[in-house]
Amino acid sequence: MTSSLLRGAALAAFAGLALSGAAHAESQLVLGAGAGVKPDYLGSDDYEAMALPMLRYSWSGEAATSPASGYKTSFGLIDVQAGFPDGVDVGIARIATPSRNYTLRVGGGYRFGRDADDNDALRGMGDVDGQGIVRVSIASEPAGPRGHGTAYGLAYEADVTDETNGETMTLFVKHALPLTARTTLTLSGDLRWADEDQMQAYFGVTPTQAARSGHARFDAGSGFSDAGLAARVDWAFADHWILSGRVGYTRLLGDAADSPLVDGAGSANQFTLTSAIAYRF
Repeated sequence: MTSSLLRGAALAAFAGLALSGAAHAESQLVLGAGAGVKPDYLGSDDYEAMALPMLRYSWSGEAATSPASGYKTSFGLIDVQAGFPDGVDVGIARIATPSRNYTLRVGGGYRFGRDADDNDALRGMGDVDGQGIVRVSIASEPAGPRGHGTAYGLAYEADVTDETNGETMTLFVKHALPLTARTTLTLSGDLRWADEDQMQAYFGVTPTQAARSGHARFDAGSGFSDAGLAARVDWAFADHWILSGRVGYTRLLGDAADSPLVDGAGSANQFTLTSAIAYRF
């Protein structure tokens, strides 16, 4: 999981450089480390342990404040959100009301690839290198300072490194619920659509790959690729310390579920489990 660690470090560095020197800003940095369990590859029924950083960085300027009544329209540098594994997003336009904010963000990050030696089912399939991605999202979020309540939105992502040329659209929703003064439960869900390039890169089998791997040829088309649910608990057990745990479930759909790499060689049901301890600055 070296690429995961490098990505987390890069995001921390980006956040620090981008936000240093900002005036009249509010920011919070949470750094930590943990471990988890995930599938060998997307669609595998074999799992591996991993080490991972915990990173959350948020910054908001004066333009991010909500009005006491009516609504306020803002353009420019409104807020910055950085985290692992989401990447970095910069708010550039917002319609704010006393109770909710509607924010347009641009950003990007890193989409993980796949190595042929990750699992026996991938032998002969070749590697899919990791990709740099750009992202545009629009979200409706609670205006409260702690973010409790329901947020939802739509995000578009595209590979800009020519590795897959894949594009996705993701509908997402999450609800943050305070269980106690120090404990927050966040429930989330998403539904993802992927274009033909994205689906073929991760779930298709070309004639050459079929000859080398023994899998049947499979042409993966565009469509809904997966739907997921997750629950995360954050417990602030001391003034600056947080213990976090997350469990997630993803169901592959359409051609993703029908791929020879999934149907027979793997499973359409994917699970993840992570835990981490972190310090909040």
